[in-house]
Amino acid sequence: MKNVFFIVYYFPPMGGSGVQRPLKFAKYLREYGWNPIILCPDPGAYQIFDKSLQKELDSLDLEIHRVDAKTPFHTLGGKQKSTGLVTGNVAKVLRSISRRAYFPDNKKGWIAPAIKKGKKLISEKKIDLIFSTAPPFSNHVIAKELSNAARIPMVTDYRDLFLNSHFEAAESQSRKEKKRKLEAEWLNSANGIVVLDSFAKKKIKESVSKDLNIKVLPHGYDPDDFRTEVSPGLDYKKGKLNWLYSGLFYESNQPDAFLEALEKVFGRSPDVKSETHLHFQGGLNSRIQKMIDQKGLSEITSDYGYVSHNIAAANLIKADVLWMISNFSENLKQIKSGKLFEYIGSQKPVFGLAHPGEAQKLLNCYKAGFAVAPSNVEKIADVILKIHMLWKENKLPVPSKEVVLLHNRKKITGDLAQFFNEIAAK
Repeated sequence: MKNVFFIVYYFPPMGGSGVQRPLKFAKYLREYGWNPIILCPDPGAYQIFDKSLQKELDSLDLEIHRVDAKTPFHTLGGKQKSTGLVTGNVAKVLRSISRRAYFPDNKKGWIAPAIKKGKKLISEKKIDLIFSTAPPFSNHVIAKELSNAARIPMVTDYRDLFLNSHFEAAESQSRKEKKRKLEAEWLNSANGIVVLDSFAKKKIKESVSKDLNIKVLPHGYDPDDFRTEVSPGLDYKKGKLNWLYSGLFYESNQPDAFLEALEKVFGRSPDVKSETHLHFQGGLNSRIQKMIDQKGLSEITSDYGYVSHNIAAANLIKADVLWMISNFSENLKQIKSGKLFEYIGSQKPVFGLAHPGEAQKLLNCYKAGFAVAPSNVEKIADVILKIHMLWKENKLPVPSKEVVLLHNRKKITGDLAQFFNEIAAK
């Protein structure tokens, strides 16, 4: 069994979408001949902590080394202190301040203690490969330093782009140049790079002149999450079409168009309203709650706030139809919503509000998917009514088994292990 040194920031007991990919890689890698030795920070202040993910991690019996990170979330927040979900304009302002104050990101304070601990561990253990996953991109700085110092091959995983991030479209030219230079340093050191899709592969290849070894491994779902015996928290309404939205609403992705379309449908067909219930898990801010009230939807809406991952997965199975929105620019040829892959894992019908692009293509291939541009309220209303009629007739579509299997995290981890094998053999 070979050893891979995992450098990861977001890890249980932290919750949220950023934890899923590294946790599931670590879970399944040993089945393919790679033992993960994990380096991560002690949890400081963070939005959400998830006991179900910590329980899953504990059951895996992994070797985990935590360091006392020196980020603002540790020095100001303390250890494992929940801040609650920060969204909307507050989150936007905080991100803007953070970009000005910290580089490459506000987790830079964990770079020095992680390198110190990493060097000690590498000197004590036989490490065959270093793997870092980002964001935060401070992780790739750590990986580069350890790889160069110990002459061990390294693989960097991009869950988001660094230089061409859609979250930082308004950053200054000087910051972009600074990022370009730093990214070139770790790309030139990397023996392999993992990305989510061909768009990210293309953008990263443009960053340096070196011929990069890039592997595309998409997000996915863990089949074990859908075999859980935990009771769902979703209050299913019998005799109604139960819609579920899972996750947060970010700046660009708000439910306005969906709610406006529902208002139109109910205005035309009042009986549809009596046969509809809306469920939200992840948390609704005051603006959205006010909109729901103003549109007269409060009586048919349930908001569960943040729920642990095991209950969230159980709720996906319990609902009739799942919906999502991805309102990023049509020029962004990526699937930025990790929830779509968990939706696919649930094998339930999915209504995606997304511009023409990769998400719409995947929904079409899924066979149980419906896709409409998020700007077209009239078309959204038409599809909502179509889905309602199919439900009434017990004719909701069945998903493609091939597409479901393609996004199984166990399979994806096997592909990652094969990539590790190719790099370690060189």
